[in-house]
Amino acid sequence: MTRNQINNRIEAYATAVREHNSEAVSQLFAPQIDHIVHGLGTDPDNPWNSKRETDRVGIKKIYDTFFAQAEEMTVQYTDRIIDIEANSAALIVRVKTASATMQNALHIKWNTAGKIVYFYNWYGVPPA
Repeated sequence: MTRNQINNRIEAYATAVREHNSEAVSQLFAPQIDHIVHGLGTDPDNPWNSKRETDRVGIKKIYDTFFAQAEEMTVQYTDRIIDIEANSAALIVRVKTASATMQNALHIKWNTAGKIVYFYNWYGVPPA
């Protein structure tokens, strides 16, 4: 993939998240994946909790729950490091809600068809 193709895939994910469209998010993933969120605890009622999934059906469920639980938010996908040889990117996700401000580290890898096969996200609270 090219740098532009990777950026376009990041933007497609960003758009689906901003629109709270779990179906669109799930369609960006390959049928079998490694999706891990290192969140802020394991409370199932906290949208920012840790979670893991291995298939597209599970991704849709995770995002259905997340979008139902999460407050209105602004999200930016910044500070992108793109590896075109490995079809991957590392970036910072800046999230702001009425009650929280976070800066998350995100690593994504795509297969040759352009579907996400590896998605690791670490939620974090920026230093004061």
